[in-house]
Amino acid sequence: MSQTISKPRLPVTTKLLGLTRWFSIVTVISSLIGALLMFVIGAANTAEAVYRYFALHTDPSMAAATNPRPAANLLLLESLDNGLTGLTFLYFAYGIYALFLTTSQTMAEAPRWLRVENIAALKKTLLEVVAVLLAVMFVRTLAEKMLTTGPHWEMLIMPAGILAIAISSRLMFFERPTPS
Repeated sequence: MSQTISKPRLPVTTKLLGLTRWFSIVTVISSLIGALLMFVIGAANTAEAVYRYFALHTDPSMAAATNPRPAANLLLLESLDNGLTGLTFLYFAYGIYALFLTTSQTMAEAPRWLRVENIAALKKTLLEVVAVLLAVMFVRTLAEKMLTTGPHWEMLIMPAGILAIAISSRLMFFERPTPS
């Protein structure tokens, strides 16, 4: 006689709760749509920057602008911001997909830069990206202020926020070296 080892049966409630992980597909799809939209907006900003710089627009009031470079620079900074935001949405979508919807074998075969081990790693990367996005937004806002009214002391609030996010991220995810 052959003895078969049977797997312990999971309760029905546990099986049903396990199926709820598929609810995260809504988040994945929404993030992918958001990423695509941000890439399209970034591409549109880049195209508009090219049009403005080379005076390819047909609006006569725009043609009267003496120096198209500042407007083009601001549009390119906004395009960079949109592209980074799109990449953030893409990374978040893949992270949620990897954590909730794939098997461990699939994750082992993924490239190193696409591996997300846990929620903490996903949060850490997202905090780092938010700090970079805020820095780009600050540079863009500062450039806009320099072209119009000039900088004011209130402009220091955003760098202080970026610094606070960077410090808190560092403290939250600080890894102590292991003794050898």
